[in-house]
Amino acid sequence: MKQKITIIGLGFVGLSFAAFLGSKNISVIGVDSNKKKIECLREGIPDFYEPKLEYYLKKGIKNIIFTSKIDEIALQTDFIFITVGTPLNKLNEINLEFIKSVISLISKKLKSNKTKPTIIIKSTVVPGTLNFIKKLLEKHKNKEGIDFELLSNPEFLREGSAINDTRNPHVVIVGGNDTKSRKKLVEFYKKIYPKNQDYVKTNATTAEMIKYANNAFLATKITFINSMANICQKIPDTNVDDIAKVMGMDPRISNLFLNAGPGFGGSCFPKDLQALIAYSKNIGYSPKLLETVQNCNNQQ
Repeated sequence: MKQKITIIGLGFVGLSFAAFLGSKNISVIGVDSNKKKIECLREGIPDFYEPKLEYYLKKGIKNIIFTSKIDEIALQTDFIFITVGTPLNKLNEINLEFIKSVISLISKKLKSNKTKPTIIIKSTVVPGTLNFIKKLLEKHKNKEGIDFELLSNPEFLREGSAINDTRNPHVVIVGGNDTKSRKKLVEFYKKIYPKNQDYVKTNATTAEMIKYANNAFLATKITFINSMANICQKIPDTNVDDIAKVMGMDPRISNLFLNAGPGFGGSCFPKDLQALIAYSKNIGYSPKLLETVQNCNNQQ
């Protein structure tokens, strides 16, 4: 029997994932509150450009139902992936309002649900968020292990390469405190990914932190080579590109994200770095290195 998947939030991450799963002949219910977006998607037209996205969307559209409502049908699936945005608030901390809104709707309907879905957070969230979500779900007398399962499954997509990264992830992170639900998600991925795919199974807070650590390190790497470029500009006949090339030949370093130029931007690195800085301060740690990276990038 075909597995059924629900994806809530059809932005950069969610739509790429939905299109890929649909192309793999998996039944998908794609949910987004933007009704105009839903109308376009039903015609196979994404509302943003990403290489190969429209091709995979049209390839898999026969297996995808697009809707603007989280109803009983959307919840009667094997997995519910949450891929809504987590922007920063006025205090430059992570804003969970979109996730809270989605979880609140799900929580009210779970008791009457015929299935026990596994709810999977793909959105980028700070450590401890899954514990917070669990409490929200349990407000309506739902119990983990009986009415739902809960996992963290962060993604590592790059703008301009979202479909390729969805099809061929360098690693799949599955975080949660229940080994059976973690195994269930890994088994699902094994059906759509190559046999040599790498998986890391860990607890929820570690999975949540992995995404931030990953992006913070890449941001630091970009800032480092830009600092080297600034030094080289003060030294006659010094070529930072050659320096970066040789550094990249060192297997301990690699040449990725080692090109001097403008500071890092986009929708992820600045936001995630700031969220990690704010989170670190909230738990009593002053992240001086990360603040320096942020300041250097702002000056670049």
